[in-house]
Amino acid sequence: MTLTVEILNTNALNLLSDMEHLDLIRLNASTKTTTTSSKKLSSEFAGALKLTDTQYKAYQNTLQENRNEWERNIF
Repeated sequence: MTLTVEILNTNALNLLSDMEHLDLIRLNASTKTTTTSSKKLSSEFAGALKLTDTQYKAYQNTLQENRNEWERNIF
């Protein structure tokens, strides 16, 4: 059986490679080569989070709180 798989995370490629070493699957030569996207990550992931206005505001507040933690004096 032949399937086409889109790798979303480099760890998945490592898992597939391990499965190949165990003779569970065979990776074709074209799938072994990694391709780098010329798109910027910001444009690739823009709009990936589908949030309502309330969720967006809560998310932004959480981000701001996390950023403020770095400015906090811990001594």
